[in-house]
Amino acid sequence: MSTAKVPGLDAVFAPPVSQIPDDHTGHSVQFYADDSFLLDGLSRFIGTALGAGDAAIVVATQAHREALERRLQARGLSTAKSIRQGRYIVLDAAETLQKFMVEGFPDRARFREVLSSVVVRARRAVEKGARVVAFGEMVALLWEDGKYDAAIHLEQLWNELGKEHSFFLHCAYPIKSFSQDHHSEPFLKICSEHSDVIPSDSFTALDSQEQRRNIAVLQQKEQAHDALKETKIRLEREIVERKLAEQKLQASERSLRELSGRLLQMQDDERRHLGRELHDSVGQYLAVLKMGLEVLKADNSSSEAEEDQFSECLRLVDQSITEVRTMSYLLYPPMLEEMGLETAIGWYLDGFAKRSGIRTAFEMPQPVGRLHRDAELAVFRILQESLTNIHRHSESSTAKVRLIKTDREVTIEIHDQGKGIPTPVIESAQDACGTIGVGLRGMTERMRQLGGKLEVISGATGTTVRAKVSSQ
Repeated sequence: MSTAKVPGLDAVFAPPVSQIPDDHTGHSVQFYADDSFLLDGLSRFIGTALGAGDAAIVVATQAHREALERRLQARGLSTAKSIRQGRYIVLDAAETLQKFMVEGFPDRARFREVLSSVVVRARRAVEKGARVVAFGEMVALLWEDGKYDAAIHLEQLWNELGKEHSFFLHCAYPIKSFSQDHHSEPFLKICSEHSDVIPSDSFTALDSQEQRRNIAVLQQKEQAHDALKETKIRLEREIVERKLAEQKLQASERSLRELSGRLLQMQDDERRHLGRELHDSVGQYLAVLKMGLEVLKADNSSSEAEEDQFSECLRLVDQSITEVRTMSYLLYPPMLEEMGLETAIGWYLDGFAKRSGIRTAFEMPQPVGRLHRDAELAVFRILQESLTNIHRHSESSTAKVRLIKTDREVTIEIHDQGKGIPTPVIESAQDACGTIGVGLRGMTERMRQLGGKLEVISGATGTTVRAKVSSQ
């Protein structure tokens, strides 16, 4: 059955008072798409009752009460007079609901205490034979709050009250509240608690109660279908947006890695340049200065005090030459390019032990030979950074270095017996702001640039830094 609108039918509907059964009882439910549709029909329903001398009870939200009042006044009805006569009782839905709710569920005894007195009061305000009509949307509030079982139970309590008192109840729900597949079963339960089901829009004019009930069921399914369609569209949009965001993130990461690689390359080039400048320029100047001082010292005309000063100057020059040579080699050891990792590592460990006082050990089960230039430089920089961290942070008295070569890769391991690196620093090395974190980040990036891998294992017995890079 189609749920399309039937042209030419009146779009305003509520149960006409003239159609209320002779026993003045009944319980109808209306599903509406917009408030205007509900209020126009409701103003006719309540207005007709008040105009005929009947009693009316309205338990609605503030917005609906105010809108209904404006419509009744537009029909020329004086609600103030009806209220004074006790024929028109207006209650707030939320406030009334709270009077009989216990732990989120309608309490039968409290409901009867609150609503039975209201119906009795309205019945006493009219002549014998007059009707009492009521409109309530407390059930809609429960449904909107996700309390489906509570809403159905409240419908049942209304039906129980209707067996004791003669009145006709009309309630309403916004049809959009039934937009999920799991709403279908409770929707049918709600319909089963009513003597008449009124669908939204122009289908209200259908004469057959069964047809109106069937149309309401179809409209609920249509709401669920539309909601699923909207959800599908939203999810598809979110997937597209997420893919675009991921693509942008990946592009950003690639750009950052490229930039990081260039910065590391520039840093190494600058170190090489400074190392050579210190060795070739400053080192040569100091060597010439030393020779000049030695010539002056050899002059027999110098006094003993002058010779002592020359000796002190020569000592300082020798110390400066040593420091400059050390700085030059630390910035970029020429033997790394000339002789490879095996020699460069051994030389560096000897110097590190003398400068730091930390005992070092070097193991190399088999000769490593030469690697490509970038791999040798990366392994050497990781050795430097790891030993620097041991000296500054670990408080270890020893450092052990192993260099292992297989058919496909070269592995360097640096192990200490210090206090270890905090786990958060290791896990967030890429974002760390401390000196250890920055060092780990640099080592990680060097390995990433070469397609290698860096592992940091730290605990109570010390820290092991393991770097693997292709030997090809």
